[in-house]
Amino acid sequence: MTKKNLKIILFIFIFIINCSCSIFNAGTVHLKYSDIDAGLEGNKYELKKKLGNISASVRQLEHPSFYRRWDYLVKLSPSIHFDRFNFQAGAATISPNTVRPATELKYRRLSALGNVKVGFFTPIGQFVFTAGFGGGIYSMEDNHDLKTIRTREVRKFDLAYNAFLTERVFLMMGPRYYKTAFEQYTFIFRIGYYWGDVN
Repeated sequence: MTKKNLKIILFIFIFIINCSCSIFNAGTVHLKYSDIDAGLEGNKYELKKKLGNISASVRQLEHPSFYRRWDYLVKLSPSIHFDRFNFQAGAATISPNTVRPATELKYRRLSALGNVKVGFFTPIGQFVFTAGFGGGIYSMEDNHDLKTIRTREVRKFDLAYNAFLTERVFLMMGPRYYKTAFEQYTFIFRIGYYWGDVN
């Protein structure tokens, strides 16, 4: 993927954020521990580093000031995610007689999801289960001649614990399962900022 294409995707991402303040009311930065074995482009890849893939998302978040100390909710909500991974691999088979060494693959994904959310409010924070479905656009680039942009459906399941440290700053952590061109198992630690209304 060229730098120009990446800039276009990031511009669209920022534009969506700026135009969607009434839909999205919080943003998070993530530190992830991921376990991924990916079959991509005729080769088997694994993550180069399992810890430290920093990414970001914007989402709709429920502020606890609108709910009782013990409460629950069931709702639909959107989310947008930007993820980046660096994979490593051994040899890639191009044809029965040709093998190309492939040492690294850069993978970048921008996805938009519709989510069904079930949340429980307690005096110590929120516990939220989310199931999401949507689509993603992703780019792959290796250290040879592969540069491609593709689209794919995305499925997501996660369980999160949310705790507000201040009226606006919050922590969110928990496991996630992501299914795109490969399966992704991740434990995510997020720190976020809530810019929506407060009761």
